[in-house]
Amino acid sequence: MMTFPAITALCAGILGVIGIVLASQVGAGRGKSKVGIGDGGDEELFCRIRKHGNFSEYAPLGIILLGLLEMSGAAGAMAIYILGASLVIGRILHPLGLKVKGEVTILRLVGVLATFLMIFVTSLWLIYNYLTAM
Repeated sequence: MMTFPAITALCAGILGVIGIVLASQVGAGRGKSKVGIGDGGDEELFCRIRKHGNFSEYAPLGIILLGLLEMSGAAGAMAIYILGASLVIGRILHPLGLKVKGEVTILRLVGVLATFLMIFVTSLWLIYNYLTAM
């Protein structure tokens, strides 16, 4: 049964705002460093670029998987909320914990784990749903 994925829409909206904040930080860093393309060797700008890049690499996959699971009806609302919260929280914590020198911080680690766990669990759930529906 396909329905409007309201929980996914909420998560996507929040992630959209986070994406704009991260992109704005890259733009501000470019202005400060006077670098139009690349990072110009500026470590702080490179870090901002990677924060936005990492977000752009994982948030779309997570939101697509969440939406597919929600629309499939295979999971209840509470499970969708928990998975969505894991994605959103993970995508907030990761850039907060990513530092210029690249050391692994607890925020970065928790952010990565929350995101990866969400993607892994949701992927397995969708595969299971597909196989049991055959």
